[in-house]
Amino acid sequence: MTFWKRMMSADYRAALAAEAAGNIEAAAERYGLAGDRAGAVRMHLARAQRAPDRAAEIAALRDGLHWAGDDPLLRRMAGSALGKALLARADAEGVATARDRERLREAAQILATGGEHRLSGETYERLGDFSAAATAYSAGGLIDKVEDALARDDDRLRGERELKDAYASYQTQMRLGRRDEARAELARAAQSAPDAGTYRRLLDELDTKLISGGRVVLRRRHGRAITLCGVSTIAIGRDALCDLPLRAGGVSRRHCEIEVAGSGGFQLHDAGSRNGTALGGLPIAGRVPLVGTGAFELGDDTRIEFRLAGEPAALHLTVSRGLDRGTELVAAADGEAIDLGPHGVAAEVVFKNGRPWLGKGAAARELRFNGEPVGAGRVQLVRGDLVVVDAEELDIA
Repeated sequence: MTFWKRMMSADYRAALAAEAAGNIEAAAERYGLAGDRAGAVRMHLARAQRAPDRAAEIAALRDGLHWAGDDPLLRRMAGSALGKALLARADAEGVATARDRERLREAAQILATGGEHRLSGETYERLGDFSAAATAYSAGGLIDKVEDALARDDDRLRGERELKDAYASYQTQMRLGRRDEARAELARAAQSAPDAGTYRRLLDELDTKLISGGRVVLRRRHGRAITLCGVSTIAIGRDALCDLPLRAGGVSRRHCEIEVAGSGGFQLHDAGSRNGTALGGLPIAGRVPLVGTGAFELGDDTRIEFRLAGEPAALHLTVSRGLDRGTELVAAADGEAIDLGPHGVAAEVVFKNGRPWLGKGAAARELRFNGEPVGAGRVQLVRGDLVVVDAEELDIA
């Protein structure tokens, strides 16, 4: 429609009358019907100024941007107002969810349409999209801001690569049974991640599973559990925190101790128990070396058989009398291998700084660790692992 035809149309005259009467919505509709985009945009902007709330304001501004069509001046005018309104809503409501981020991204896009290039770029930066921020700054001729955004984008990409590499390495180290290395990689991932919550939760879960006290329990699916120790002192008593906890009433909370000297040296002494400790039927005083095979008694109710086997020797204890009859414990110094062959498991365990590492025994045909085959090396055990040695299944506790 030509200018003069539009000026003479009934819709245009009705629009003028409605605007003069203050009926903004009717005026906007009539300007649109008359083909006067500028008038329609102007009326929708006026609607936005009179809107009772943010939602109504944004709805009016969206109508204004719609009626701007392809006209660059009108799109700039309506886009600037709408982008700022959308940004104000995001600031008021916060940006916590994926939907909030999409709203903020829409604000950045419309701000660029409205020629608000600096504000658009800053909004993209809030989203961590430095590449889009650089594009927005470039459109506004803001060269210094472009360079800064590109530098930050390079940092982001470097951080993403670091995170991806650290997490992949963590998964590999976990699968190979190198848990300390896995923990270090997970900590690196947590430092690289913009939102480290997921990685910190994984780190906390791994920390609760790691074994560092020189004691691990192998629970056989068919048979009794075996307690392994790589500590300097083995505590035996009724206290649940003892290395070998016993339930007999005649046993004191910390009844006796065995000192592990290394190279197969073990010394037994009473820890001030109520009913005493006897070796070979005779009460002991001071420290008594354990040599070869034998047994010692804790009071009248509990008897523990011992034998030293291997080179250097590991100490094998079996409760032969009492409520915990059949309970087994094997101990060696930190760094010395414990052969589990005498207990029907073709594997060996060595403690390194209190961490238990398990490998194949000399007679083992196959060792599987959480479903993965293990070759000649050792795997670091943590709570919750499942180990299968030939047909023997072991849960790590």
